[in-house]
Amino acid sequence: MRYFRHRFLLSLVLGALLMVSLSPGLGTAQGTKLVMAFVPSMEAQRVLATGATLARMMELSTGYKIEATVPTSYAATIEALCAKRVDIAWLAPFSYVIAKAKCNADVRLITVRFNLPYYRSQIMVRADSGITKIDQLKGKKFAFTDPASTSGYLFPAAMLKKLGYDPDRFFSQKIFVGSHPNAVLAVYRGQVDGAASFEDARLAVARQFPDVLEKVKVIAYTDPIPNDTVSFGAHVPEEVKQKMTKALLRLSATPAGQEELKKLYEIQKLVDYETLVTTTWTQPDGKPLRIDRKKVPNLDAFFQPIRDVAKYLGIDLEEFIKPR
Repeated sequence: MRYFRHRFLLSLVLGALLMVSLSPGLGTAQGTKLVMAFVPSMEAQRVLATGATLARMMELSTGYKIEATVPTSYAATIEALCAKRVDIAWLAPFSYVIAKAKCNADVRLITVRFNLPYYRSQIMVRADSGITKIDQLKGKKFAFTDPASTSGYLFPAAMLKKLGYDPDRFFSQKIFVGSHPNAVLAVYRGQVDGAASFEDARLAVARQFPDVLEKVKVIAYTDPIPNDTVSFGAHVPEEVKQKMTKALLRLSATPAGQEELKKLYEIQKLVDYETLVTTTWTQPDGKPLRIDRKKVPNLDAFFQPIRDVAKYLGIDLEEFIKPR
């Protein structure tokens, strides 16, 4: 009798642990429901439409029910992931670093663009402004995208500091416009004198504004930035993470998947850690690049430059991860 009592109690404990491991949105193993969030780095409706298409493709591949959503900001995306309202998030690099510190977000994939796992931020001005150097932006009105954007704020601010300028005092007015296309358009329309965005965000609005490459010019680039991520909430079961990761990798290898990824954030493909460290990447100058496995022992370590830049700027991650 004692044996059966112990077995019964053990079953109760294991059942409770299983229920705790699943968020309310995850359901059961037979009917898993996931919420997949996309940061609003591009026009929100466009991101949502493409995200919904990717969600449907993933549903067919995994059998999971997947809902696509675009929160109102980078911070809102992080909060939703940490509050378990979102299970998978396509996070910008700095957003991932914040989410990792706040609630142990788990990065499983990174994006590749132009055959590289990293990119740069750019500083833009109007071509007819007469501005050719960053120091000429002193006292001007300037647009960043979002305080939690790596290329839209963090790295441009670090570049200004390295040049000897205080990014909080250098401009007469500093504004945040929410997305990279908005930053391009703010310059294009003459609403600001300069702006920061990822390289080359002008292409995101070129279809609607064909002369944007002529009217908006780039005057500077930042140091390389690790590309954005596909990250999971710590609450998501390992089995679900693995299945979704494998399905996303398969999807990014198909023509249909590649088309949707390009529509989403101009993504060429997705790669996991092993592909990252075993690929010989070709840099813009033609030189080969290999990621050192000893220096980058896991995918999270690939984002250490983000933490280094935040520290250089005196940004306290604790402030970002405090409950709002």
